[in-house]
Amino acid sequence: MANETTTVGSRTGESFSELSILANTGHENIPSLEQDAYHHRQIEGDRTDVEIVTRALELEMNVVLKGPPGVGKSFLTRYLCAMTNRPLYRVTLSETTYKEDLLGHLHLVSSDSGDTVTEWIDGPLTRAVREGGLLLLDEINAADANTVAALNAVMEQRATRSLTIPQTGEQITPHEEFRVVATSNPGYQGTYELNDAFEDRFRHVKLSYLPQSVEADLIFDRTELDRGKEDQITELVSFASRLREAYMDGELSTPITTRELVRIARFMEDDFMPLQEAARSELVARVDEYDESLVRTLIDKRL
Repeated sequence: MANETTTVGSRTGESFSELSILANTGHENIPSLEQDAYHHRQIEGDRTDVEIVTRALELEMNVVLKGPPGVGKSFLTRYLCAMTNRPLYRVTLSETTYKEDLLGHLHLVSSDSGDTVTEWIDGPLTRAVREGGLLLLDEINAADANTVAALNAVMEQRATRSLTIPQTGEQITPHEEFRVVATSNPGYQGTYELNDAFEDRFRHVKLSYLPQSVEADLIFDRTELDRGKEDQITELVSFASRLREAYMDGELSTPITTRELVRIARFMEDDFMPLQEAARSELVARVDEYDESLVRTLIDKRL
């Protein structure tokens, strides 16, 4: 077998929010992010998204993060892995994703004796299961039922969960730290409805766009834009909210993300472009061709 397994470190006794921090083994798949890279947002009473998700993971639950594109679902997962020394394996699902893309595959290699032999290569699911990593399944509702079925047994309760490799017959008991986080864009074009039994394997958490004042602060945090342009960034964030409303109402087919607002602001640095020109150069090129006219009109009227 051509796989070398490096399991996660043991628990240190310390926690990040509600989730145990593991010893840093130097694993190549542990993300590297700054401590303040993610803006925590209040979503349930006095609890933040970070508190709720880390609590669920600590309680051995798998989590599905629901919300429109660009709210930080995948970034939140990377952030938690970085803060707790967990290897992250990420797969973006689609209708062309197959079980083998998750499990792995056999391939032919030449042995030392010159013979041709088959060798098993672990896929991201299998590696995460062996090592105790976190598997991030982006756009879980874009995968068909046959692909999703590969996850059923491995997402059972700890006492009964297992992963079987059909090609080799190997049955793997998942590492105790193994977890699955999925992201979902409900109602997004080209997606499937997940069956109730599969959805019941997740703790559901809904994320929304950041409050406008927080998103404006984030843009300044991630750019070198002068604070003298605060009024313009406030105007840009308000404009983005209008475009997001249009997207949710079906008037616009392309979502507007915080990443795009940051790019607009980067082109405003050192007065390289004025706000309206920077927004037009980013957003008109970004949106679907059927949205171009509407976006141009809104930029001209509102920025």
